[in-house]
Amino acid sequence: MKDLDEKTALAIIFANTKRQKRTVDLLTLAHAFDCLTNFYGSQKVLAKKVGLSDEMIREFRKILTLAPEVKEMINSRSIDKLDVAYRLSKIEDQTIQIKAAREFSKLKSKDIRNIERLISSSGLSVDDSIKTILESKLKELHVFIVDFNEDDYSSISKNAKDKNVMPAELIKQIVLNWLYSTGKNKVEE
Repeated sequence: MKDLDEKTALAIIFANTKRQKRTVDLLTLAHAFDCLTNFYGSQKVLAKKVGLSDEMIREFRKILTLAPEVKEMINSRSIDKLDVAYRLSKIEDQTIQIKAAREFSKLKSKDIRNIERLISSSGLSVDDSIKTILESKLKELHVFIVDFNEDDYSSISKNAKDKNVMPAELIKQIVLNWLYSTGKNKVEE
């Protein structure tokens, strides 16, 4: 993308960060933030000027470091959430980054919290977690993602902690107990 002038870059940022519906992709916003950061000399100065946090500007600019194929997914808006793009940018190995982006774009639920919980509960780094997920998928690992509201998830977490198990393990135990109590060893269609 060519360099933007100050007025155009500010217009892009204000029009697309101050309302709920964006009209441009994240990559265009990232370029606008990058252009203005260079123009003003720092993210802090820009943050004050546009009324956003320095952290948010950093997250947008980090999108510019993604692999070209991932940038194309962002440009086409098959990946269209800042938190997802930012987390993908944390994956240093571009091959894994591309695989993760492809897998994410295939998901029906685009809620990054489910992926974050899986990674944080595993104790592995983001790169190692993604490698494990991708490798496991090839071995026919069946993964179910259940999206709970925050209150329900807190309750599940508390119960799991009381039982000294991970929340995912508690859910698995509940489902298996239900299956065995109903006398069904497989789910009916």
